[in-house]
Amino acid sequence: MSPTRQALLALQTAVLLFGLAGLVGRQVTAPPLLISALRALLGGLALTLLLAAQGRSPWAAWRGRGPLLAASGALLGLHWWLFFAAIQRGGVALGLLTFASYPAFVLLLGWGWLRQPLARVDLLAVALVMLGLVWVVPDWRPSGTAGAAAAAGIASGATFAWLTLLNRRLRQAVPALSLAGGQMLVGGVLLLPLAGRQLTALTAPEAAWLVLLGVVFTGCAHGLFTWSLPLLRVGLVGVSAALEPVYGIAAAWLLLGEAPRGAQCWGGLLVLGATLLIARQPAEGPGASAAE
Repeated sequence: MSPTRQALLALQTAVLLFGLAGLVGRQVTAPPLLISALRALLGGLALTLLLAAQGRSPWAAWRGRGPLLAASGALLGLHWWLFFAAIQRGGVALGLLTFASYPAFVLLLGWGWLRQPLARVDLLAVALVMLGLVWVVPDWRPSGTAGAAAAAGIASGATFAWLTLLNRRLRQAVPALSLAGGQMLVGGVLLLPLAGRQLTALTAPEAAWLVLLGVVFTGCAHGLFTWSLPLLRVGLVGVSAALEPVYGIAAAWLLLGEAPRGAQCWGGLLVLGATLLIARQPAEGPGASAAE
């Protein structure tokens, strides 16, 4: 098998693992805060061990960038907290599809914060995301379960967009694995004290699921994703990363019996179509910057 095919296989495996992470959040009854804290700590430890095996440390490239490490780690922890809250409240499909709106937030934040101009195709993508979300969420009332889950999912997309833009700048000086590993460890350290009392209610089977989430679906997935990047085109990486909700929703349908509704399917197609539209642009798309 050629190196390019190996990289493509590694990329698709990583995206599949990212998509399956939401199912773990749906499978366990532990609070989203505890899930996020343990996922971050265990994922960060897995990447730290991987870097140590290569004779590297996740902290060396962060010297002199302590405030950026703290801010980005906090953003990652908040993003995962909101993401698993959306999954537990509204189901895998709603959680993944509302989170999938994040490329539109990348465009809007880039325009408002970095003064990056918006092309017509960008405006079209943002409009498709907004229209798709209208169909994805069956009930937008804040007092309803779906409305609260959608708010958490969209907020998780917005926080991930902030993290994406920040990581684009950090990646010029911090290698990808050190970037992800450092942010995960900091995010976990920040969240764990808040979730400390919830640890006592964690059962052995749920603890095993969370170890699997942190080590395999997070640490190993990020390792595969990062290894594949230098060998593949940016556009291909962006399009492949956009398949994360597809893999997650299909797996939830097959394994958990969570079939998406008709309107949710149409709305999801619009959101995913907008993501693919953004990812296929010549400039670096949001899908290439990081994976969930």
